[in-house]
This record gives sequence, structure tokens and C-alpha cells, in this order.
Amino acid sequence: MKLRHHLERVEFDQGIILLQGWVALVGHPGQQPTLQLHGRDPQGNAWVQELAFNRDRPDVAGELGLSPALQRCGFFYYAAVPEGQVLELCAHTDGARLSLHRWADPLDKNSNTAPFPSRLHQHLRTWRYFLGRSWSLLRSGQWRGFKERATRHARSAWQVAQLVLKPAAAAQPETLPPWDCLVVDHDLGGGANQYRRHQLAQELLAASGQGSRVALLTFSVLTLQYVVYRILPEQRQELVTRGTWSQLQAWLQRSRIAHIFYNNAVSFPQALPLVQAVQTYCQQHACRLTVAMHDYFPICPSQHLLQAEGRYCQLPDTATCQTCLARSEQAMVTLYRHHGIEAWRAVWGQLLATADEVRIFDPSAQVALQRAYPDLTLPLSLRPHAVAPLSQAEQDQLHAWQAQKKRPSGRIGIVGSITSAYKGEQPVSDLVRAIADGGHPYEVVVLGECAAMPGLPLRSTGPYRASELTALIIQHDIDIFFFSSVGPETFSYVLHELERYQLPVAAFDLGAQATFLARYPQSICLALTDSAEQVLQKLEPYLRSPTH
Repeated sequence: MKLRHHLERVEFDQGIILLQGWVALVGHPGQQPTLQLHGRDPQGNAWVQELAFNRDRPDVAGELGLSPALQRCGFFYYAAVPEGQVLELCAHTDGARLSLHRWADPLDKNSNTAPFPSRLHQHLRTWRYFLGRSWSLLRSGQWRGFKERATRHARSAWQVAQLVLKPAAAAQPETLPPWDCLVVDHDLGGGANQYRRHQLAQELLAASGQGSRVALLTFSVLTLQYVVYRILPEQRQELVTRGTWSQLQAWLQRSRIAHIFYNNAVSFPQALPLVQAVQTYCQQHACRLTVAMHDYFPICPSQHLLQAEGRYCQLPDTATCQTCLARSEQAMVTLYRHHGIEAWRAVWGQLLATADEVRIFDPSAQVALQRAYPDLTLPLSLRPHAVAPLSQAEQDQLHAWQAQKKRPSGRIGIVGSITSAYKGEQPVSDLVRAIADGGHPYEVVVLGECAAMPGLPLRSTGPYRASELTALIIQHDIDIFFFSSVGPETFSYVLHELERYQLPVAAFDLGAQATFLARYPQSICLALTDSAEQVLQKLEPYLRSPTH
């Protein structure tokens, strides 16, 4: 039995920590180590935080010869640590303790911790990590989606290189050239980024005309820096400035901005101070303000409204919210646990009250906002996203497939990356086990990514390009779709994509899913209280021939 590990990223700055890597226990198939972060508070008392293994690493499993059941050996930890000093990251197993990384202890005069790496060393380490991840994917035979993943790794490495190697901005004049619009957005991927890149940026550039100046304010999780880019045509970006929160505040005060578009700031460490800064700026400079509701971050730090146990909270009273937040590990809550829910909504309420437009993408968002802010009259604007129709070639392929399909295949399709509680890891796992336990001739096919479940009727295709979805549905002969998200969507690109195939779609009756279910003729309405067996009963009529 041997403990293998690799720590791929270590960033720590102003109380925010980012840790990424993997730990595997080779030679003991039924055991997994525990990870702990150790530190000391300002009074000298020790504190410990446990880290979860929350990333599947099939590349590591393939290289080390691990069973698929042990491929969840990766971790990605991004959180605010308790006040004081962070000291050590450790792995524990069978009473043994292995130090993965140590930070300098100011109270230990004999501390021989290695000095913090130079900018060049950080850059080389980043490229080595991302190129190594791409090579590992190839070695482990993960061909599908390789181009997309490798491109994503290269793009991330290039962004880090720009931020690490380019010198910090020199002293700038008291006033800067005016900006037509400043877009505030994270860079985590997903629907908010898709909207910003493919729709919002084009709209803002077109509205401002030739010579337009549109900026993007984001936060680089990989380097723990605030960054401002100028948005150029054809999805190009030009670095304007980067730095700490205080440096960003100084830049904001010197800037002249006509319009701030608050798209999404989940993952920004100073998310609430940023809201206050934006609200103050707009009031002082008569700056137009738009707030977009891509999730429920303006209502709760748990932006998908999941309680600590991973279930939809249904927006209870604030006392219940406060108790939940104190113990929740959902999404980015660990970054904002120091904020009380009442203070959170008080600051956000001021921003929403200042806004010229609160842009929602589904009517269900209005209901949630009114419940959280009953005393506010909001300037709501309903702007559903547009999903491109199928091409003529895709329609022809679809019709040919449907014409030759004589009987159901017994396959349930799930589209997307099912790698979090919000996206439905638990109901998917429960459904697969219900199929296996009942001896049913059905199979779940994830068109995307999910955790492996060896020996059970589940398989996944891996990442895919949007243009490949039609071919994948036909290739795997899908009978019915299960949309597994257990939190209320503010809009679902996936559901609107699936509508184009005119196949039955099952989803839980909440949020934007409920809006879709109410109007889609082939919808199957599921309750969050449904057991896996009840869910399967509702899907079964579409999975078997009438003669069965």
C-alpha cells in the first residue's frame, strides 16, 4: 500500500486559498485517505478544515492502475480560510500523516519552508500542469472531447502567463479614457459566460459603434488577481490592468464609465464589497446600471439555493438561512460564510434598488426576487436567451433516425456535466441503482461528464462540442431525456436544446424547469420528493415497447 500524490496548484493571498491536485492510495482498493488543512488563529489556537475529493481523475486512475471506483481522487479547494495563519496541508491514512505542503510559520525560527516561487517559475509550473493534464488524457485513452479540454487547458495557461509575466501596471493618470460599458463577470464557464461572450459583448460593441470601449472586470481564480480587459471584436481581449482589490478600487475611482453591466461575480472574494463599490459609483456618477440574474447570487451566497445537504431550500425564513450558511459547503459558500444573510440581502437590495434594469431570463426569477425582497419594486426586464435551431442537415439526420426506429432502446439520456450536487449527482446515482436493483433492461447514457459507477448501467461520452449533440443522440439511440438539476434554473440552455428533438423530457418541477414543463407537450413532471423508484415509474412507459 502506497500513498501517491501530486499538488498541482497552490495559491494563497489575503486569506483566500486555492489548492488543486490529487491523492491516491495504491494497493488498497477499498480505502481513501482524508485531506486536512491545518492552521492557527490569531489567539494561537489550532484549526482544521477537511477537504473533499470532488474531482474525477481518470487520467490518474489510468496511470496508476486504479479501479474506476477510485478515480475520484482529485480535489479543487477554493475558499476563505479562518483568520490567522495557514500552516500545512496533510493527507491522513491508517494513523499515518503525510505532509503535502507547508507554509512558513512566523513563530517557528527553524522553519525551512522553500521561498515563494518567482513569477517565471509560477508560469513554467502552470504550463507544465496544463500540458501534463492534456498528455494524461491522451495516455488514458480519453479521445472524445480531447480537443475541447486541451484547448481549455491551453487557454487557461495563456491567461495565467499574461497575468504572471506581464509587469504590473505603472502609475496611471488621475483620469482615464472613458468606457462605454464595464461588464462584471466571472470566468468559470457556464451559461453566464456563454451569454457574455456570444451575445452581450456583440450587443454592447454594436450599440457603441466604431471605436467603442467596452471593458470586462473579472477575477482570475488561478492567480487570485482582479483583472480588467478591453473587449474587442471577434471575442478578443486586451489586458488593461490587474492587481489586488485595493488596486482595483483605485482604478474604478479614476475611471469614467457610462454603463455598468453586472453579469455575475460568483467566485470574487470581495463579492459584497464589490456590490457596494458598484452601487456607490453608479449613484455618484449617474452611471447606468444593469443587473443580470443568471443565478440566485443576489439572494444567497449559495447561488443555486441549495441548503447544506444539497437540496433546494425553497427560500425559508432568514433565521433558517443563517443556520444553514454557517455549516454549508455548497458551491462558493465557503468564500462568503463570514457574511450574515441579512447583511447580504441588505447590500444586494441597495444595488437592485439602484439598478436601471434587472434583467431576468425566465419568469420564475421574478417570483424568487419578490420573495427575498418583498419591499422592493424592481425594474424587471424579461429577455429569454435564444437557442439556435437545428440545421437542415441535422433535421434530415433526425428524421431518418426516427423513421427507422422500430422500438425503444431502453436508454435514458442526460445532457451536460453532472459533476455537482446542483446538477443532480445524487438523483442520477439513485436512478442508476434503482435500475440495477430492479433488474430492469435500461441504461443511463450521460452525453457529457459524470462520476463513474462501475458495474452499473451507466456510461458517459465525455465532453462534446455543441455541433455533435444531434449525432450523439442518434448514435446512442436515446428514448427519453432526464434533466437532473435539483435547484431552480434561471434559464436552461440544455432544456431549450432538447426541445428541438421533440423527445420526452423529464425534469423537476421548480424554477425555469417548471416554466418549460408547463408549455412542452412531451414533458414529464417530477417532484423533488419522488424516490428513484417513482422517477423510474414515470420514465418507464417511454422505455419499453407496448407489448412488454
